[in-house]
Amino acid sequence: MDYINQKYFKASIEETPFESNQNNKACSFCRHTKSPSIQLDDSLTIISRDANKAEIVCLQCFYEKKYSFEQQAEGGYLTKDGILLDSEKYNYLKDSHDYDTDLLPKEKQLLSIEKSKIQELQHTPPFNAWQGAIWLVHCNDFMTFIGTWEHKDFVNNSPNNDPSAFFDNICDNWNGDDFYDNQFGPNKSEYAESTFYAFECMHCKKKRGYVDNG
Repeated sequence: MDYINQKYFKASIEETPFESNQNNKACSFCRHTKSPSIQLDDSLTIISRDANKAEIVCLQCFYEKKYSFEQQAEGGYLTKDGILLDSEKYNYLKDSHDYDTDLLPKEKQLLSIEKSKIQELQHTPPFNAWQGAIWLVHCNDFMTFIGTWEHKDFVNNSPNNDPSAFFDNICDNWNGDDFYDNQFGPNKSEYAESTFYAFECMHCKKKRGYVDNG
């Protein structure tokens, strides 16, 4: 199992959209077929002078920085033209009751991140996500994606040997009401379909994450 070890991504290649090139389709940049590749669709946007012509892109060309990815982070989108805030893309968000206390601070935080860090995140592979990968932020920097977690991961990382309480502490968008036990616990429901994306702050080592449902 290949492991990708970058500043903002430390996990298996299986957590990315890159797959072994079983169909022998050539990369649009290098015309080779040996490296893991992605067949582009509407869920991924690359940044390159030849982006409009690219249909298949390989991992080797990504490492060689022949292209990068538009990314989504807390507060907005990192596009080829710069930062597009959530409330700029979806104007109705400014009218929500928690815009000033929830989304606005995230947008301000995103705008304060150095351009070099934004460029580095764009040169980071996206992780697989049901509803789109969102990079979390901490200590004025993007957090490092460290994989999708299951019960054993919460057990191994819980400081108090209480995986359910640890989940409630680090999960941004879902907790309480026996959610952990039903979706991730050792006796989880046969209908469990949630995925937890785990992140670590490279500065203070704090863990955070969020839940996505397929």
